[in-house]
Amino acid sequence: MKDETPRRRLMVYAAIALVFLLGTAAWGGLYTAGRLRAARLDGLFPSPEEGMLSLVSQGYATPWEAEIVYAGPNSFDGSSPHVWYVIACVWAAKRFDGSTVGNQTRDYDAPGSFFLQTEDGWVNIPEGWFPGFIGFWMRVYGTAGPGSRHPTREWESAAHSGCDHQAG
Repeated sequence: MKDETPRRRLMVYAAIALVFLLGTAAWGGLYTAGRLRAARLDGLFPSPEEGMLSLVSQGYATPWEAEIVYAGPNSFDGSSPHVWYVIACVWAAKRFDGSTVGNQTRDYDAPGSFFLQTEDGWVNIPEGWFPGFIGFWMRVYGTAGPGSRHPTREWESAAHSGCDHQAG
């Protein structure tokens, strides 16, 4: 009679790996679905730029001016065209929490945020929710919108932020 211990050990390892993979896929899908559901409650936007302007309107006291200086895919190679990052320049008297806008060297804020395209529109996903992770699982489960590999607003250069507007 042959010793079947190595074969049994291999089957146990394969079963453990399968359970781990299925568990990871299930957890990733549940996490993604829950976060997307929560993000939809905060708003569904026709574009990431409009989503950013909505965030600005919720964070800054009027009057305020905002200019989108970058809106495009978060991936350098365009592999996740449905995961975008948007940066705005905001000039305002103050934020809603009463704190001042800008600092000693500039008179504006430059907030940035992630937006993911679902089949229904764009949602804002805070950085702490791991937008790249959510974007991956959206692609796996087929819930990602088409997105675009091409930015609608290009970042001009690393040395120049694009925030050269003067509030008037």
